[in-house]
Amino acid sequence: MKVSTHFRLAALAMLLLMCVACRQVQQPAASDIVLEMAASELQVGATILTLRVHDKQGNPLTELGTVSLRGDMEHAGMTPVLAQAESTVAGFFAVPFEWTMAGSWIVEASLPLATDEVLQKQFHFEVAAPSAGHAMAMPSGANSAAYMRIKNRFGDDQVFVSASSDIAAAVEFHETRVLDGVASMTRLEELPVPGHGELLLEPGGKHLMLLNLTQDLQVGEYFIVDLFNNLGQLHRVEFLVSEPPASELDDSVELANFIFSNRWARPASAG
Repeated sequence: MKVSTHFRLAALAMLLLMCVACRQVQQPAASDIVLEMAASELQVGATILTLRVHDKQGNPLTELGTVSLRGDMEHAGMTPVLAQAESTVAGFFAVPFEWTMAGSWIVEASLPLATDEVLQKQFHFEVAAPSAGHAMAMPSGANSAAYMRIKNRFGDDQVFVSASSDIAAAVEFHETRVLDGVASMTRLEELPVPGHGELLLEPGGKHLMLLNLTQDLQVGEYFIVDLFNNLGQLHRVEFLVSEPPASELDDSVELANFIFSNRWARPASAG
């Protein structure tokens, strides 16, 4: 009698394991899964991004793992916002997120599947400022941002006063600033470089804003930005299009009184 009971229990356990395995194998492929996203708030500050995951018949997916989110401004002048969450309700994720600046956002969701695929999808949001004046309005059209380190080899202060490039309708000096917990973009009239000092252009700080791109910026490509100082001197600086981070490039080049290094820009489409 005991042997028979043990046998039945072992058989039942094996059946349960087989059922679990079947459910994992039967999870749809990435191409058959629908991923939807909605935001609880669309103004600068905290929000909850709700993700719904289901098959094409509307059935929620179960046994989901961890979803990862990456939020970028479309003008790419700031550090990305990252977030993760696990599913607590079948077919749903609720992810705390932070809109750090007003403007156009792209949020990419990445969800590993039991089929060893990764489901990825991008969502676009327009985020409003909590009140007038907290964020600078950006021109319409596709934009990007360029970064570098500038070292002044001589004792006198040097000042860059303007920039231009064939790949953009305009190149401006911008800086990301945070006031009372709200990030905003400020246009700068000039970029000073102290004597025997350096200026760092980086995500989340000062940078070159490439406005209204005239061509796509694809990873691995190069383009030129012309920088003019207050003495009327021209410095033609070459940039590499690269996925961030790209802060340790071996690309130092000497031009007149300066050493330019870590010269890179974010990829972008001109639309």
